Amino acid sequence: MRPPTRLALAAAFASVYLFWGATFLAIRYAVADIPPLLTIGLRCAGGAAILYAWVAVRGPAERTTAAQWATAGAAAVLLFLGCHGLLAWAEQRVSSGQAALFMTAIPLFMVLLETLRTRRRPANHVLAGLALGTLGVAVLTGGAGDRSGTLLDRIALIVSAFGWAAGSLVARHGARPASVARGTAMQLAAGAAVVLAASAVAGELAGWHPGQVTVRAAAALGFLIVCGTVLGFGAYTWLLQTTTAAAATTYAFVNPVVALALAWLVGDEVLTSRSLVAALFVVGAVVLIRERPARRPAGRGWWAWIGALNKPRSREILSGRTPVHGGRR
Repeated sequence: MRPPTRLALAAAFASVYLFWGATFLAIRYAVADIPPLLTIGLRCAGGAAILYAWVAVRGPAERTTAAQWATAGAAAVLLFLGCHGLLAWAEQRVSSGQAALFMTAIPLFMVLLETLRTRRRPANHVLAGLALGTLGVAVLTGGAGDRSGTLLDRIALIVSAFGWAAGSLVARHGARPASVARGTAMQLAAGAAVVLAASAVAGELAGWHPGQVTVRAAAALGFLIVCGTVLGFGAYTWLLQTTTAAAATTYAFVNPVVALALAWLVGDEVLTSRSLVAALFVVGAVVLIRERPARRPAGRGWWAWIGALNKPRSREILSGRTPVHGGRR
């Protein structure tokens, strides 16, 4: 496979870093007027509709299997109900910046689960990067004056981070279609079904009317669907299949910096010199963890990761039988 340019990789990582950093504030704005599970269900449904339309335009339908739908369903429960659902629920009381800080546990959970799966110790530079990133977040947390939310909210956020790590590994190693876009759309469709069902069971629609939604909440939901889901989640799914799990999840260290900066811009947070020092630690962590990725995806232009969403890959790579860089994928 022909490796992409550095600019192509930078575009994918930037999408995950920036768009997902902004989603914390968008979720907080959306759940102010829309019930939390309904917010995530609509986000998944909108993203699935857009990606299925993209797949239909790009070419003939690909046949999917029961095993692929099982993977999509399992990943959807963990990613969208276990992670996004709990995150949206907690952000009714927890600030967007504080919620983002808790998501930095994702790379730690990811490396732990991957180590248990492979029974192989992570590389030294990955461990060093995780330690440095954790230190940066500790500096941020230590300087944050906001202690919003309850103990239950904080436990929910930790469980949310674990759910995302576990769901990511299910999506990474389970059966999936050759088209990344179709696989992502399947996960989002399954997520929409599960989360909307949970919303109905929880009675979120009782006493709620769409007329209550403000322009700000509607715009936030639109951002979550297009930027946070179609572009951000699409880029993340592509990175999960083409680089190391540790590198793909470095966004969790960067997102709090972006989230805090946006919260500062809208007047919800105060940035200090402590925040700037923490940002340096976070940048160093990303450099260490991304120093030696397992392999790079095919493609050429800066938009290669978008085109790759619908590009079939070899069956050997999809089945995991082709080792890449020492057997790591």
